[in-house]
Amino acid sequence: SIQGVGGAVVLADGYLQHVYKHIKEHGGVCIADEVQAGFGRTGTHYWGFETQGVQPDIVTMAKGIGNGLPLAAVATTKEIASTLQRRIHFNT
Repeated sequence: SIQGVGGAVVLADGYLQHVYKHIKEHGGVCIADEVQAGFGRTGTHYWGFETQGVQPDIVTMAKGIGNGLPLAAVATTKEIASTLQRRIHFNT
């Protein structure tokens, strides 16, 4: 959503809409890595992907969620979660 490593690099307006469209057309899954930009760190939006007007299939988040503690989470659609639920082992 927003490149956080190496400085906060904001993507060009409409970039992710264009990319997500092509990914979806080819059956791909769109993942937003909000570890750096999530939880209001953009200053204008709670999630970095909101600045692009897109809805990812999976959102990864950490750092801000734990308030200094090592905590992370993944949010996804019911369809993807049900697929992961059938696996014996799922983690990082």
